[in-house]
Amino acid sequence: MYVGGTVFGVGYPTTIGAFQTTYTAGNIDMGITKFSADGSNLIYSTYIGGSNNEIPHSLVINSLEELCIMGTSGSSDYPTTVGAFDEIFNGGPALSLGQGYGFQYLNGCDIVVTKISFNGDALLSSTFVGGNTGNEGINIGSELHYNYGDAFRGEIAIDDNDNIYIASTTSSTDFPIVAANQTTHTGGTLDACVFIINSSLSALNWSTYLGGSDFDCAYSIQLDSGGDIYVTGGTKSNDFTTTADALHESYQGGDADGFITHFAADGSSILSSTYIGTSGYDQCFFVQADINDDVFVVGQTDGTYPITAGAYNNPNSGQFIQKLTNTLDSSLMS
Repeated sequence: MYVGGTVFGVGYPTTIGAFQTTYTAGNIDMGITKFSADGSNLIYSTYIGGSNNEIPHSLVINSLEELCIMGTSGSSDYPTTVGAFDEIFNGGPALSLGQGYGFQYLNGCDIVVTKISFNGDALLSSTFVGGNTGNEGINIGSELHYNYGDAFRGEIAIDDNDNIYIASTTSSTDFPIVAANQTTHTGGTLDACVFIINSSLSALNWSTYLGGSDFDCAYSIQLDSGGDIYVTGGTKSNDFTTTADALHESYQGGDADGFITHFAADGSSILSSTYIGTSGYDQCFFVQADINDDVFVVGQTDGTYPITAGAYNNPNSGQFIQKLTNTLDSSLMS
């Protein structure tokens, strides 16, 4: 089992030989720990951080059981590796997180993607990803930041060739773009961003904005059996990109809707895209394709969410699970 979290100071239990055994300056470092299968031993445990603040958002292991981390950092000296896609911190406006989080990004923040060795003793590759005009990775300052912890959503996934897929958010108008479906930031301070970076973290294979004229955030990304990409999140945009015959082609109303967008495997096109929601507040937090490539999302609602006849349900509760066809044109279960 692999876990990642925030460490406010010295004393986190690190292991001899781990990549970074000492706490650095700033309010917080990442704490990354690998447990044995029965939980009885620490295989490795390490800090990761620079002289400002960082937090891990999502973890996944690749085919070699190397741990890949997606997070955010406000440190110009966050550890990167020679030949990485972006070795230089881009930063942005000072960002005060407030709301009980207990730290700030004084120089703004970038997304960081970091890969550490099987036994935790080495940083194999590590890179910044971000623009110079805004901040990356943090959902703050809109109705999309609804629950404690929503600021730090975003997800990392891996394909069969160990390429790395990221879904997150950006406020930069100069976020690095490669073969994009949407080449410009469309407003509302935050747009979702989606990108693929190669296994050595040396090059972006594909990168795009995703959003409309209001706030948009991507929280989760997964692949189906053919390598197609599914991204889900929340939006306040009534002009978010949807496709003909989608389950919901138009904004459903309220403070926010969820969305699901289905990209071709190489990111070259949007195959289908739909809003998810009711006339109240709704967001989708995780997406997953099953063995038949049907698409599941789990999310949160304060609306009257549709319930399939005969399905288990707890009426008027705040969470939903929905299953859709892989073309996102109809609901199979809710």
